[in-house]
Amino acid sequence: MLLNRSPRLASPRPNVPRRNAAIVRSSSQLNEYVVNGKTITVPRGVVQQLPEPAQAAVFAGVYAALAVGTYASCTYIAPALSEHLSGLSSSFDASRGPSLGACFVAVGVAHFTSHDVFTSIYPRPGAWGFWNLPGSPSFHVNWTGVAEILGGGALILTGLVPGLADSFPQLQPAAGLGLFALTLAVSPANIYMYTHNAPGPVPEPLPWTAHFVRLLLQVRMP
Repeated sequence: MLLNRSPRLASPRPNVPRRNAAIVRSSSQLNEYVVNGKTITVPRGVVQQLPEPAQAAVFAGVYAALAVGTYASCTYIAPALSEHLSGLSSSFDASRGPSLGACFVAVGVAHFTSHDVFTSIYPRPGAWGFWNLPGSPSFHVNWTGVAEILGGGALILTGLVPGLADSFPQLQPAAGLGLFALTLAVSPANIYMYTHNAPGPVPEPLPWTAHFVRLLLQVRMP
């Protein structure tokens, strides 16, 4: 016996405004970014206007500078500071973990609270003539944000909770190495911000001096 059932009407879905994904449109002279509903038009980056092989060389040069800076920091600068400024070095070592951890946690949280800002500096496919990483900008902003929160949180806890570092001796070194690897993984976004004038968290493109300071901050200390 068949029963007649009256069709159920689906309840109307509320109109939920979609977040504006950060996108970029390029002309011969300008880049147009849409971040949080605001359109930002900036001149094309100087590096962006170079031939693609030259752009790739700049990209490789930034990573080479990070490698050289990290080697110099671990081999020469840190030992010299320990020898000649032992008091300052000891104080820095004691507070470094929680301080760096707090910075990473803050940036990781910002990946979600200012999501479109970070997707705006994710390299577009074809950037520098070779970039083509699977996954959407939103996906990469999300997982790197989670990684920064977890790694930074581990540094904070092992630095502030008595006995935790002794009970889990591998936790702090693992967090430090993980965050170092993460810094290398997100460096293309920072390079893209420089080469393509992506505004990121600021309303105007940063001057080259600010990018140079950011490069120094990414150099690893032992």
